[in-house]
Amino acid sequence: MLRYLLYVCYLLLGLSGGIWLMPEIYQVMPFDPPGWLDNNIVNAVFGIVLIYILFFWTIRHVERWIKSSERLLLNRSLLEISLATLGMIIGLLIAVLISLIINTIALPIIGDIIPFILAVVLGYLGFQIGISKLGEIVDLLPARNKGREVSRTNETSVKFLDTSAIIDGRIVDIMKTGFIEGQLVIPQFVLDELQLIADSTDPIKRDKGQRGLDMLSQLQEISDQTEIREIEYDKLDVDHQLIDLAKKENGDIITTDFNLNRVCQLHQIKVLNVNALSDAIKLVVLQGDRITILVSKVGKEEGQGVGYLEDGTMVVVDHGRKYINQTIKVEVTSVLQTNSGRIIFSKKVS
Repeated sequence: MLRYLLYVCYLLLGLSGGIWLMPEIYQVMPFDPPGWLDNNIVNAVFGIVLIYILFFWTIRHVERWIKSSERLLLNRSLLEISLATLGMIIGLLIAVLISLIINTIALPIIGDIIPFILAVVLGYLGFQIGISKLGEIVDLLPARNKGREVSRTNETSVKFLDTSAIIDGRIVDIMKTGFIEGQLVIPQFVLDELQLIADSTDPIKRDKGQRGLDMLSQLQEISDQTEIREIEYDKLDVDHQLIDLAKKENGDIITTDFNLNRVCQLHQIKVLNVNALSDAIKLVVLQGDRITILVSKVGKEEGQGVGYLEDGTMVVVDHGRKYINQTIKVEVTSVLQTNSGRIIFSKKVS
């Protein structure tokens, strides 16, 4: 629909431009044009043909820019848009006042060019100030409006899914629980990277890529708010492209990549790290607690047996080697926190 509307706009622009511009072109021609050319209908047709020949290629770019602006505005509240518009109007009014002063100088070049530059610069600055200083502007409102706190914490921001989180697969279970709300977006460049991994000659990478594609199918079945968005990109680094997209649309990033998590923090982008969530909901085990564990293998030290909790935490059982492949009750003697996770040391109890 938008593209057809742009076609009509270009048509009207070419029509009006032809009627206004073609007579001027006829006057500067070195020869007298035929009389039938001096006609508004002919001029309009020439204008339409000319604008489509010269500028038809720009329609796709204009359409993309309008859709991007639309998504950006939809992610903003009505109050933010209103204050940004008010700031732009104030900036334009200041530009008009300065232009009136400049026009008194009576310099043709300055009088024609500077007002246009001032209107663009001050209008843009007014818009940015209005949208970025929202909290300070609200604080300046009369006391009767102080009770209406402006907060975006209740609004659900769009969440962009990283390749690592898709391959990890736990995001599917998290979505089933309903802990993540709002729109879940998989950018096209993330899908392209996932497909590249799935087509790899390395069997391990290929399995990971195919698993990621399966996870995407499950996500689309679970939530109708899961969207694969067509986004053109020009960076080779998917992480940088994802960060730029999240900053542009004020969104969050879901990932399991530690380095991407750190970079997002530097850019002040909210990160939903699946590993951090997993660590936060791990079973709390303290010294003296008794748990039931399946001893599955031998430990590093002599006589030790090793088992695992449901969340993958390693449990080392002292003198547990003789209980391999048996489920026994143990008492926690100590808990060691390492960079790779927790290790629980225990002993068998009767």
